[in-house]
Amino acid sequence: MPNSATLKTYQQARLARDPRFDGTFFVAVKTTGIYCRPICPAPAPKEQNVSYYPSSVQAQEAGFRPCLRCRPETAPLSAAWLGNQAVLRKAVTRIQAGALNQTSLQDFSESMGISDRYLRKLFQQYLGVSPIIYANHLRLMFAKQLLHQTQLPINDIAFIAGFNSVRRFNDSFKATMKLSPSNLRKKLHNQQSLQESQAIQLKLHYRPPYDWSLMQDFLQQRELSAIETVTDHSYSRTFSLDGANGFLTAEFDSSNSSFKVTIELSDMSKLLEVTHHIRRVMDLNSDLEVIEKTLGQDSNLQPLLKSGLRLPATWNTFEAGVKAILGQQVSVKAAYTHTASVIEQLGSDYNKQYKLFPTAQQIVDGELSFLKMPNSRKQTLHNFAQWYLDTNGEDLSSILDIKGIGPWTYEYIKLRSGFDSDAFPEKDLGVIKAMEKHNLTNTGQWQPWRSYATLQLWHSL
Repeated sequence: MPNSATLKTYQQARLARDPRFDGTFFVAVKTTGIYCRPICPAPAPKEQNVSYYPSSVQAQEAGFRPCLRCRPETAPLSAAWLGNQAVLRKAVTRIQAGALNQTSLQDFSESMGISDRYLRKLFQQYLGVSPIIYANHLRLMFAKQLLHQTQLPINDIAFIAGFNSVRRFNDSFKATMKLSPSNLRKKLHNQQSLQESQAIQLKLHYRPPYDWSLMQDFLQQRELSAIETVTDHSYSRTFSLDGANGFLTAEFDSSNSSFKVTIELSDMSKLLEVTHHIRRVMDLNSDLEVIEKTLGQDSNLQPLLKSGLRLPATWNTFEAGVKAILGQQVSVKAAYTHTASVIEQLGSDYNKQYKLFPTAQQIVDGELSFLKMPNSRKQTLHNFAQWYLDTNGEDLSSILDIKGIGPWTYEYIKLRSGFDSDAFPEKDLGVIKAMEKHNLTNTGQWQPWRSYATLQLWHSL
């Protein structure tokens, strides 16, 4: 049960249908047995008839089923209930990307360097459910989203969502939703014929504010035409994921606080993980109300803050690392000239217009003489690619052992990969210039959001 101050906030947000709170809590209606997003367009129930839950899985475990109107499965993901637990945050992020769909809890826990008993304890303490129940909830919510927003066959949806059998999917869906997947399909309006192409269209929501013009400007300044296109209203790019290749277009829709995302994918079993990547790349899960409030406590930084400034991320840590190394001690323009050359020379063709960002293996095997930079930096790029092959990108801090990679490169990779909200390249020339110009000294006030502070500093220049 939320405390009195939080309860009052929930009550006000629910009655105002405030989109800034979408995904941060859910409203369960005792008289109907349904739980909703705080922005649900249905008539607001009386206060004595509702209960509040910080996550949808807790509402589900309490016996409520998701609303068919506001569709809780499409709410932005929230990490508010994770507290400051770094291990739990990492586990939740991996599970959201489907890491528990094809492995045991014991193997999953061991891959994180902890016991399954400790992981269960963390989940029970902060979510009130086990990791297995949480993973199953995510599978069901993703399947429900696909049932609503695509015309994929139900059997395909079961496997795409991470279920090992159609029967298990049907049983689990009926137990939770109180109707079968096929019956849910029958309830939906505006049915269309099955999609003839492999392209999937989904709506991915965010919590306002989201200043697309700032995001678009950042992306456009760094656009690599061989793999991506930035327009006034959208961002498109090619991508690779565990042997699957694809293409995405994310079209900004401010009226619905969402992006209309179109995805081409060679292996649909990767769709859940791909949507998780897209959320990170477009920074859809962040709660900027909290972030901007924290940063605004610095009276010197506060006048610089641009509301709605999101953190644009690369597709993965490897891409961020290549861009960071090629950007060492050169201008943004020179860095992206180098990166464009690497893509053109080493990247595989996706279609007639686009290529794929090179893999670590392609860079290790590639001849880098075309790069007009010191040989030592070319060797650093080669060694980084070999490190990625050897470690699969785990334990990022170990790249500091690679000659030519120092604290700036390490922090920049953390920032641009989108996996760390508190990365801070304090030796960055732009950061130094902005801090001196605006008399900024107490960076400790900005934690744990120094990645966003860095972006604000760059933008101020």
